[in-house]
Amino acid sequence: MNQGTALPMRAVRTTIRFPLEATVAFSWHDETGETQQGEGRTRDISEHGVFVYTQACPPVGITVRLRILLEDITDLAQPLRIQVEGHVLRVEEPTPERKNSGFAVMSDEVMLRDAEQLSD
Repeated sequence: MNQGTALPMRAVRTTIRFPLEATVAFSWHDETGETQQGEGRTRDISEHGVFVYTQACPPVGITVRLRILLEDITDLAQPLRIQVEGHVLRVEEPTPERKNSGFAVMSDEVMLRDAEQLSD
């Protein structure tokens, strides 16, 4: 398994993050090579990463693929999808104020597609 350590926050926050709540599906390969999947909602997004609220977080350091569906943006003629491949930087556990855990991803590759283009 590709285990890493969390990067210092000052190394991560070098770009502007935009608050964006959107549906996200994600997947990763566990230590046995099995594909694991989860769903959640984005908290924010930048050109270098994304934060996802979910109950099933991939481990820190692992490569993860995310499919973010932008369907609630009213100015779009049709829904769009952002595909992100990157590495999990950190996992945040639930708190009394926030019932879901979440994880931050630093993106290695980002693609914008029509939501109807289902092939990955």
